[in-house]
Amino acid sequence: MPFVQHGGRFCSWYTSDPLDQIPVTPASWGPPEQAEWPRYGECRSCREHGTVYEVPALAADVIDSAAAFTRWLREAISHHASRPGDPAFVGHRTEADVALMSWHGPIELIIFDGHGHAPSRVLNCRECRSASYPCRTLRMMAAPYRFDWLDHRTEWLP
Repeated sequence: MPFVQHGGRFCSWYTSDPLDQIPVTPASWGPPEQAEWPRYGECRSCREHGTVYEVPALAADVIDSAAAFTRWLREAISHHASRPGDPAFVGHRTEADVALMSWHGPIELIIFDGHGHAPSRVLNCRECRSASYPCRTLRMMAAPYRFDWLDHRTEWLP
């Protein structure tokens, strides 16, 4: 969804037509711009002049933390699955935990409150949607593994 900045406030332009995603009408009929979208012009949402706003990418530390959690949990589950014990219980537990990981995986979303604040990117749980990643469900599922597998971080506790 493209955004337009008008000084300190923002508008969004949404259309279901994939060929009509340009959020501004160009300000003048000069030579075509180098970018695929005009950068400045009349907002197609509110008809005021503004600049196309590119939502910043996710912070590297957010991506790194999510990747570290996912890697740690996969390794912990694999380690637990290879331990001796009741094979039926361990197998079912491992299968359930892997399913929870896939259901509650990370998804990148753009958050726009509609009250003029700048839109931002967040990493949320695919299943919970409103929860940050890792969500409480995954953190609770992962908590017992911290006793058997190294490198668990305190921020991953429920």
